[in-house]
Amino acid sequence: MNNEYVSIMASHKAIISKRWLQEVREIYPDLPLDSAENIDNYLNYIMNLEIPADDHPIFNSIPKWSKISLDQYNYIEYILITTNIWRKIILETVEQVATENEIAIYQLVKKYIFRMDLFEKHARENYWSLTRNVILEKDKQINELHSERLALIGKMAASMAHEIRNPLTSIQGFLKLIKQSISSEMNRKIADYIKIIDDEFESINMQITGFLSFSRNREHDESFDNISIQQIIHSVLSMINPRLIQEDILFVKKFKNDKIIRVQKKGIQQVLSNLLNNAVDALIEVPHKKQITLSIKEDDEQVYLYISNNGPKISDEIKDFLFTPFVTNKSSGTGLGLMICKQIMQKNDGDILFDTNEKETTFILSFKKAPQ
Repeated sequence: MNNEYVSIMASHKAIISKRWLQEVREIYPDLPLDSAENIDNYLNYIMNLEIPADDHPIFNSIPKWSKISLDQYNYIEYILITTNIWRKIILETVEQVATENEIAIYQLVKKYIFRMDLFEKHARENYWSLTRNVILEKDKQINELHSERLALIGKMAASMAHEIRNPLTSIQGFLKLIKQSISSEMNRKIADYIKIIDDEFESINMQITGFLSFSRNREHDESFDNISIQQIIHSVLSMINPRLIQEDILFVKKFKNDKIIRVQKKGIQQVLSNLLNNAVDALIEVPHKKQITLSIKEDDEQVYLYISNNGPKISDEIKDFLFTPFVTNKSSGTGLGLMICKQIMQKNDGDILFDTNEKETTFILSFKKAPQ
């Protein structure tokens, strides 16, 4: 290496530093710039070729710079722009001092640029590592807060469910006694009324089961049984049919062959009841002909139940968070129903997905087929 050029470039350090500060100040007028010591250290790193680049002590300062810069400005943008400014000014300086030995000056510039690029690489990698750790830590804190919140709600849900279920158990017992005492010929209308009360009771009981499921109280897990989809649909329709009539909604079943799935009956009844009630809610204000459609598809391993309504599209603001607690577009909703449905489906080795557009919204329940 031609020591003459190394010495000439070193003698221009003050001019290079001054020009760099001026140009950076034009781009970042409000940013606290690097100290004179930091600038001098950086130029020494570039120009003092006697110290191997990888062994230079300047790299020990990068973590500190990254940490200070993280909350103050876009460090990556700053590094990229200021490095380009260094490169431009050094190249311009080289052009001014260059004489006849072009190969020597080219080799010198090549070494300078290599060291600048190496510093930039280390700075970027360290900054991304620091940023990633900060994001992971914040995600961890958010998840912990979210878990604590869900645990608290789960306890509240279990407490409320127990308080409601106790009197309902008594009501159920007395309903059975009344039904046994009624003469079917003389009190047919009363018997019909009691049937409606009994259906509504079962609906409330399913909601309580869902709250207990949400509370993760394993002692309330029901057993898994082989059940036909038709049977589940029929049991839920008997409870939701009054709403379909009241809202003048056409209910269509687009399948004939029944399918057997192995699930927790009450849990899946609750999922279907929640989705059908949501579909009715979505159709209340619809001016055109209202329709809810159920259809079934299957593959080698799974059965898919499609619940569709021709109501409005689910808004973009909430559709990505639809199964998240407290997300709802209903003025009186809690935002827990679909989250509980998701939890029940996963507990039953299934899943719940949805698709929505301007013409139709469809929820898809997937179930494993019952073993033959």
